[in-house]
Amino acid sequence: MIGGARTAPHPADATQGALPMDPVRHLYVHLPFCHHRCGYCAFVVETGGLDRRDAYLDAVIDEITHRRRELGALDTVYLGGGTPALMRPRRIARLLDAVADITAPDAEVTMEANPESVDAAQLEAFRAAGVTRLSVGAQSLRPHVLSALDRRATPAQVEGAVRCARRAGFRSISVDLLFGVPGQTADDVRADIDRVLDLGVDHVSWYELELKPGSALTRAGTHLPDEDDVADAYEAIVDALVAAGFEWYETANFARPGHRARHNVAYWRGRDHAGVGVGAVGTHGATRRRNAPGVDRYVAAVRDDGAAPHSREALSPATRRREAWMLGLRLREGVDMREVGEPDDVRALDDLVDAGMVHRDGSRVRLSHRARFVGNAVAGRLMDFGA
Repeated sequence: MIGGARTAPHPADATQGALPMDPVRHLYVHLPFCHHRCGYCAFVVETGGLDRRDAYLDAVIDEITHRRRELGALDTVYLGGGTPALMRPRRIARLLDAVADITAPDAEVTMEANPESVDAAQLEAFRAAGVTRLSVGAQSLRPHVLSALDRRATPAQVEGAVRCARRAGFRSISVDLLFGVPGQTADDVRADIDRVLDLGVDHVSWYELELKPGSALTRAGTHLPDEDDVADAYEAIVDALVAAGFEWYETANFARPGHRARHNVAYWRGRDHAGVGVGAVGTHGATRRRNAPGVDRYVAAVRDDGAAPHSREALSPATRRREAWMLGLRLREGVDMREVGEPDDVRALDDLVDAGMVHRDGSRVRLSHRARFVGNAVAGRLMDFGA
């Protein structure tokens, strides 16, 4: 074992002082409606209930109004779900109009969409409403892998959605995929890589499947593939996308030049962000806020007094520092200790540098290429996340 975790109070926690409370420049809006809950999904979603979309949108806009003083000039807006595209263009336009006066002219406005939930006319209308970046939930382009995930879209629908989005003129088009899926072979991964590259997208998010508590796959006792096979798949994905000109800028994210997901980068850099809607989470200074789930409860509460049902968690400087290291090391450029403070175990940092797992250039610390494949383990050597 390299080094040992330091459990005494960290000097950086004492010197950082009170956390700043500048206006938030990153807004996440949760739009929870779905036709169907996929087998791996444990997110806050509402299947059916589309007749409540207008009442829900009214509540979201009221919550934004109620929390307006938290918000500064918005650099990014992210519409997540659920299936945000099910809100349809007129509602998305109304939502974006509600924050138009505080949205920067060059803001990144992202909307998630399932391939089967959009057509060419809708995509053009979403773009006209102000969405600049589309994130298409593909998960795979292999029929049996989609079936294992209980996905409804076909590979042809994925490809059609991307083509229509390109014609609609979105600044950036991203696709989300999964590896480590039960029944997914190395040939399946290679085929997905080839088809994704053929699509000509600007950005790829390729995550390892996790079995979350509450998902149908977890309840069914699903077993994930062998760890070595999953590691091989991950390495094949990284090698192929980098060779094709994508920047591997975050653990699971790849971008053409100029197409990083700005909203997500702000999150990984520990920037404050506001979360609006059921189940949405945000962090502002020393407080993390979690809105409660449940559309009916949310709508009723906001209608009554403008405030969404929520809980608050006080975040100590030590917690923010550890989170900054955990998230920042996911990025290609790593962290700057002048901004995030030192790690809990400075000796481990020296040992990791000597072992070639970490590069240190002055105050800048980043993972080596090979260490990025085991980034969580490296972060665990540096930080005492149980403290």
